[in-house]
Order: sequence, then structure tokens, then C-alpha cells
Amino acid sequence: MTLRVFKAYALVGISVASALALTLLTPPLHDQFKFLIFALAVAVSATGGVLPGIAATALSAIVADIFLLPPLHSLVLSDPGDLTRLILFCGFGLGVTWVADRFRHYDESVRVAAAIVESSADSIVRQDLEGTILSWNRSAEQIYGYPAKEAIGHPAMLIVPPGRQEEMQQLIARVHKGISICSHETVRTRKDGTLIDVALTLSPVENGKGKVVGVSSIARDITEHKRAEEALRQSLNILGDQARHLKLLAEMGELLQVSSDPADAYAVTARFAQQLLPGSSGALFVQSISRGTLEIALRWGMARASEMDFVGSEECWGLRTGRVHQVEVPELGLLCRHLPDPPPPWFLCAPMIARGETLGLLHMWMGADDRSTKEHLVAHSIDLSWPARTMAERLALTLADMKLRVALRTQSICDPLTGWYNRRHMEEALERDICRATRSGRPLSLLMLDIDNFKDFNDAFGHEAGDVALQNLCRTLKGSIRSEDVACRYGGDEFLLILPDSSAEFALQRAEEMRIAVGQSTLQYQNRWLKPMNLSYGIATFPDDGRTSQELLRAADYALLRGKNPGRDRIRTRGEASEPTTKY
Repeated sequence: MTLRVFKAYALVGISVASALALTLLTPPLHDQFKFLIFALAVAVSATGGVLPGIAATALSAIVADIFLLPPLHSLVLSDPGDLTRLILFCGFGLGVTWVADRFRHYDESVRVAAAIVESSADSIVRQDLEGTILSWNRSAEQIYGYPAKEAIGHPAMLIVPPGRQEEMQQLIARVHKGISICSHETVRTRKDGTLIDVALTLSPVENGKGKVVGVSSIARDITEHKRAEEALRQSLNILGDQARHLKLLAEMGELLQVSSDPADAYAVTARFAQQLLPGSSGALFVQSISRGTLEIALRWGMARASEMDFVGSEECWGLRTGRVHQVEVPELGLLCRHLPDPPPPWFLCAPMIARGETLGLLHMWMGADDRSTKEHLVAHSIDLSWPARTMAERLALTLADMKLRVALRTQSICDPLTGWYNRRHMEEALERDICRATRSGRPLSLLMLDIDNFKDFNDAFGHEAGDVALQNLCRTLKGSIRSEDVACRYGGDEFLLILPDSSAEFALQRAEEMRIAVGQSTLQYQNRWLKPMNLSYGIATFPDDGRTSQELLRAADYALLRGKNPGRDRIRTRGEASEPTTKY
């Protein structure tokens, strides 16, 4: 502002000096010099601003009155017409000063607006009512790839993809009616053909009479924002799927923990496998008796031709490597030999390993009809092997725990030498079977066995031979024992059989079969043939010989003692004796 004032007063000084010099040299040209002075004052007004212009005009009037109006060096006006001209000159100068200042402000506003438009990070485009581009800022060049000279004068549809032109026409029609559109998300085409997402704001351009003469569009490139939004949405979907998987796996784990039988655990796994991987089919293979292969335990989902019931450890890449083997493209992956021909489009094999032991194999696949489901899961970056691996691990741990529980229970209720139940389990089983016999009214018999002269056998051949003989005896007797019978080792060389739903006559028949089988059995130990064993048998029957476990045990023991007294190798009941039909 100070520089402007200085320039204004400098011009005034020059005007006054010039006018004074011309006045002295050519006195008849007073009026012309007056005009010259005021013309210079107007120039100062136009270049210096309102305040410097007013000051220059006032100073010019004073100078004209003093130096150019007669009498010389007098502030008294000798002619009223001079005063009138002086006032007109001042008014003209002040008017020009105001107009010049308005023009200067308008020019500054235009330059500021142009600078804002050019420096804007958004694309700003103006078009007429026919859709021809009239202006194109730098951001429009960067966003759309078209230089201004290639865009101005061309239709605005240049950057609108074919599928969006009808939408654009509808928006423009609304703007022609004076309606503004804010932040409308749409798609535009770059010069290289790529599509970008933009947030579009359309506003009507009006003339001084309020008539719409064009359209102003401001577009912001939101492609990266949309990508980030899509990535966030996918991440949320993945988190949602993983949360659902974790919930299902937790429910599966709870059901596996309360499963008391392997078949229940298999059914739980199959149920949750179909929920975790919708559209999938599968099979469970578990250890076979031979332990050289895995045999089928359960199948679910879509049946396949040529399905194998056994899988060898060398036929599956999952069993070989000990980790999940997944193949998404059969032409490019390693195929297991247990797969049918042709192989499924997608499959995985998850070995069931717990505590260093391979207990089975979880095999899952999707057919051609399920490819869309699989592609949907892959598109959401869902690791298909993760739930399968987790299911296999949890099922393996469950089966291992079941085996451990069975082993511990077996140790607690079975005799470690013979494998028969011990006396503790016998007492529990006898109480249970007596209750059943009481409710049903059916008989129950006890068959007590004792090896004759077993002490002499141990003295002759040694205790190790005696253990081997006991094991051989139990294997021999096993052929005469039903699945519902309870075989127990009652003492050192005494055994007890609980025979549900058996009368005394049936127990006698079973005892005779055992006596014959034992008499015919042979045993070789350390290259020596051991002496055949003889047994004495005592039988007691519920309810004739007793109604409680203690009464029945005493009755069977009494019958056994009666069988030993007359010469052993005999079968006795609580009442009468039965002589053997054959002697060995």
C-alpha cells in the first residue's frame, strides 16, 4: 500500500511540474493544462487506488486554482465558470477513480478464481448446454489423461464410458433445471481406456439474468479410496468367516470332548466339515487292525465312483509328508494314488496325527458342481486347508484321548497277564447282572474254575512257564465264551465266568466243553512240551443257590471244593455232581 501511495504522489508531482512549465511557456493554454493536470490525476487514480486517486484529484484542483487561474498566486476564483469546470473535473476524476478500483478488484477476483481452479486437486470442467467442454483445469489433465487442447471444444461424453452415458444424460437434464448434484459416485474413462471411480458434483452455471447457460462439474478421483474400501470390506468378510469358523470349531471341540465312542466323534466331524466348507464332500479313514493301512470309517456328501475303502501310507501325499496336502488345479498338483479317475477339481488330505502317531486321514474334495463355492472362498482369501487341518488335529486328539482312556480303564479292570477282567470288575459286573436277572426273572449262573495241582506245575517247569500256561489256558477258554459273558481272573490260578441268561444245565454243558478243550490243548515252551492241565469246575445258579453276589460266590466255591475232593478234573454244582465222560 505504501508503494502505491508513493507512485500516486510521484505521478501527481510530475503532473504539477509539467503543467507549471507549460503554463509559464504558453500562458494562453491554461485550460488545456488544467485538463492535463486532471488527466494525470485520473491516471494516478487508476493505478494507485481509491485513496491515492482522491488525494491526487484534490491536489490537482488546488494546484490548478493557484497556478492556472487568474489572478496568479491567489486562491480567489476570478470567474465562476472556472469553479464550475473545476468541480466537474474533480467529479470526473473521482468517478474514474471508483470505476478503475472496481475493475481492478474484479480483475483480482478473476485471477484468484483462476488460480484456485488451476491449483485444485479436483477436476473442474465447464461445459455449455450442448455438452461441449469450455474449460479444463490441470487436475482434469492429470485425472483423465487428456491435455486441455485435446479436451476443450470436444463433447463431455469423451470421458464417460458407454455404460454410463444414459446416467450422465439424466444428471445433466436435472442440472439444466437448476438442480445441483453433490458427491454422486460414478465411473469415468481415462485416455488410455482404464476406468476410474469419481465422486461427481454438478452445478448449473447462470448468466446475469439467472438463466442456466452451462454446467460446472467437479470430480474427485476416489479410485484408491474405493480400492481401500473394497480391501476393508474383504478383510471384514474374512474376519467374519474366520470368526464363524472359530465358533464352529469351538462347538465341534465341545462335542468331541463329550463323545465317548469313535463313531460319535466321526459323526461330529462330518457334520461340522459340511458347515465349515459348504459344498464339500469327504471321508474319514482310521487305523485298521493290521496297522499297515487306513480303512474307511465314514463318508459324507457326494459319492464318487471307484472310491477306495483302504488307503496305504504310501498312496497319500498327506500321509507321506505329515501335513495337509491341497491341490486346487489337478493338472498342476501332485495327485494321491487313492484318488478316483478323473480326480476332483479340488481336494485335500489332512493326516490325523496325535502324540507322534498317525491315527487316520481326513480326505475332502469338491466336484465340478461345487467349483463356484470353492472360487467364492478363494476370492475372499479364505485358506481352505486351515479348517480341515484344525478338524483333523482335534479329531486326532479326541481319538488319542479315547485310546488312552480305554487303555487306562483296561489297566484298572483287567488282569495284565491273561487279559481277563480282574476281581474288582467281576464284583461290579456280578452286582449289575444280578439286578438284571431279578428284574427279568431269568436265571444267572456262575462258573468257577481252578487249575489242578498248579503249584506242582510251577515247581516242575518254573513260574515263567506257569505264566505262559495261564495265557494259553485263557486263549483256549476264549473259544467257549460268549460276548455277553464276563470272564474274570478270580485269584492266582482261579477263574470265574458270569453267564447271564444261563441255567444250571446250560452252565454244565459249557463247563464240559471247556474241560474237553483244555484237555486236548498242548503247549510247547523252550523246546519242551508242557504237561496238559486239568481244571475243576464249580457251578452256582441264581436264584436257586443264592440271591446275592456273596451267596452265589460262596455256593460256586463250595461246588468247586466238592469237585476237587474226589480226585479233581470234575464238574460240580451246588447240589449234585457230574462225572466226566472222558478221562485224560
